[in-house]
Amino acid sequence: MAKHGNSFYLELPRKIFTDDYKGLSTNAKWLYAVLKELEHRLTGRGKDSSFFQSDKDLSEVSGIKRTALKEAKKELRESGLIETWQGHFEADGKLSRKHITYYRIN
Repeated sequence: MAKHGNSFYLELPRKIFTDDYKGLSTNAKWLYAVLKELEHRLTGRGKDSSFFQSDKDLSEVSGIKRTALKEAKKELRESGLIETWQGHFEADGKLSRKHITYYRIN
């Protein structure tokens, strides 16, 4: 089940449209919307709302080139809208070879 219980709409905080975030690039704002959608689809209603994506997958789903994606992620981290950390996911008791980024949306 989707995090907010509704699979037809995306909840996007108005705060990204306030003066506090007016300096964010269009790519950063779009990436934030995409990350909110992924959070909605990939996490439950529990306390841990973190999820993971590779840069390659996130670039494909967002339509943002990987070089611009890194800059947009940096903007979102520095503004406090997201937290990220690097890792590998565990499957069948083994760590994946694929390098992924974990995300938590604030």
